[in-house]
Amino acid sequence: CYHVLGLVQHLPNFTPMPTKVKDYISFPKPNGYQSLHTALMYKGQSVEVQIRTAHMHTVAEYGMASHWAYHDEKKRNTSMDLYNTPWLSSIKEWQQEAVGSRDFVDCVRRELLGKRVFVFLRNGKILNLARGTTAVDAAFQIHTEVGLNMHGVEINGKPVPLNYELQNGDVVSILTGEGKPSTEWMQYAKSRSTRSKLRAYFRSQQNDNVLKSGEMLFFDYLSNHRNEILEASFIEHPFEVPTNADELQAFLPGSSRYDDVTELLNDIGHSRSGDFLRQKVSKIFLVPASALQECDESRFANITRTVYASQLDSMSFNGANEEEDSDSESSEPVSYADMLNGGQAEFADSENVCYHCLPVRGDAILGTRHRDGSTLVHRKECSWAQEALNKARFPSNDDSVGEPVELAWPEDEWEDNTSESFLTEVIIMSVDRKLLLADCSVIASQNSEILKTGSSSSNEHCILEFLVRVKDLDELQNLMDKLREVNSVMSVERRFGSELLDEKDL
Repeated sequence: CYHVLGLVQHLPNFTPMPTKVKDYISFPKPNGYQSLHTALMYKGQSVEVQIRTAHMHTVAEYGMASHWAYHDEKKRNTSMDLYNTPWLSSIKEWQQEAVGSRDFVDCVRRELLGKRVFVFLRNGKILNLARGTTAVDAAFQIHTEVGLNMHGVEINGKPVPLNYELQNGDVVSILTGEGKPSTEWMQYAKSRSTRSKLRAYFRSQQNDNVLKSGEMLFFDYLSNHRNEILEASFIEHPFEVPTNADELQAFLPGSSRYDDVTELLNDIGHSRSGDFLRQKVSKIFLVPASALQECDESRFANITRTVYASQLDSMSFNGANEEEDSDSESSEPVSYADMLNGGQAEFADSENVCYHCLPVRGDAILGTRHRDGSTLVHRKECSWAQEALNKARFPSNDDSVGEPVELAWPEDEWEDNTSESFLTEVIIMSVDRKLLLADCSVIASQNSEILKTGSSSSNEHCILEFLVRVKDLDELQNLMDKLREVNSVMSVERRFGSELLDEKDL
């Protein structure tokens, strides 16, 4: 090993890094690991080199127990192939793919300690599988890409269905081509590893569909409301309404929070809300929302139906064997009662609201319960709430969005709690004039508590922003109605979330 180290450090065009040499042969690690480590510079990049014998590599990969197996194998002069056994590779794979420790232990108990079946591939390789596994499991055991591209299976030279249960001694031939997984495969798959790979595939497809849906919805709206946008926009310079994502990127962020067009289109696809889409168009192109027509609901539904249908097909991704209702004609992917806590709404905590969407009493709301037991209140069209619903359809180990919970505002408690208030932000678009801010501030202070204001202007127009506290949606609506009566005001809209809010206001 030291001789090889000397050769490596004298390779032409490579510069050795003396401070990076580590000798674990003379000074092994406590777990028995032995190796020489060094690093070289080549064309400005660092290249790490590890030098060790076959025996050292075996110990490094499989632990100290392999030390004695290695010497026993040499004495018998036989190939035990202990270090490349499928069961050890399987344990590594299960550990990487398991959602949690309980899933991992259950997987080992069922698939390693239970009865096994051994089948042959055409090249003579043996697959060691759990008894009861199917042809689908065998395909994914060979390789994920083989499973994803499988379109048929032959056992002992004869075609069989994909749910065929493998028997000892079967010769398996996987036919690949232009095939792609069907949701029925989740019922055929018996291996947790196979179901995990299928879930990952379907989730990626679903995410692609949501992005595509958001893109179709957004640009369909722009195409049908092009003249309204051009006529009412406060953008100073001449512009053309974008027709694709690359052109749209140049308009971001506008007065929105989006710097990336993909994030914007994803949120629109997740929200499935025409009002949400219209608000984003208003902010990006500086158009009063009142100047924009509402989305055509029938057209909106037609565009999203394809995505919803694919989500409906994905509802059994947990591998359950229950029959799906193929006669359902609903365009919604899942009802709140089905997805949430049995249709039993919990009471919303007005002091624990999402500052991404700023719900107000009277809004349609949805909760997300997090690992610490707290439940955050969202407006139903909030992208975080939609992400929680999406997670419930497609389970993952991402705990950041929480679990969806159906919520309702507690009426009795509110009647006794007159001090309760909610943050929200109002945007005023107006012809610029003297004392405009003062006039609007007087109205706002009479009907709410003002926390912060902001303003911007271009040519003869200006935008005023008020971060206020209100008691409920009715009080907010009353405030907005009174602001619309102020001289020169063109439109008054509620912002989804806030651009003015910071930690000091909480």
